[in-house]
Amino acid sequence: MGGVRSRASIIHWYLEEIEASYEFITLDMQSGEHLKPDFLEINPMGKVPAIVDGEFKLSESGTILLYVAEKYGKMPDYLEKKAEIFQWVLFANATLGPGIFIEASREKETPRLLTPLNKIFDTQSYLMGE
Repeated sequence: MGGVRSRASIIHWYLEEIEASYEFITLDMQSGEHLKPDFLEINPMGKVPAIVDGEFKLSESGTILLYVAEKYGKMPDYLEKKAEIFQWVLFANATLGPGIFIEASREKETPRLLTPLNKIFDTQSYLMGE
């Protein structure tokens, strides 16, 4: 579940990419659907994205991405490679996202964050693997 302008689009994209079967529910954030009791049972914080997988409920985009990757066999078998994936997911959510999406820090943080990323992409197409 997610709103139109939320990180739910990342989850939606990833589920499409791996061809998983799912139902995407768009919440009307303007009308406060994410603050209604039904949704608060899924995520008491009232934030999107969130997923329901059977009886299991989970929120936070990075956590959902890692869960889906593990569930659908997209995670490597050894800890070091998993840790690299965790690093990039957490970097995107905790460092890159706030750095480029928060207006007060955007001017300073965008070049500082994107310069090293662009250097990586000068030598390889993806952060990890093919």
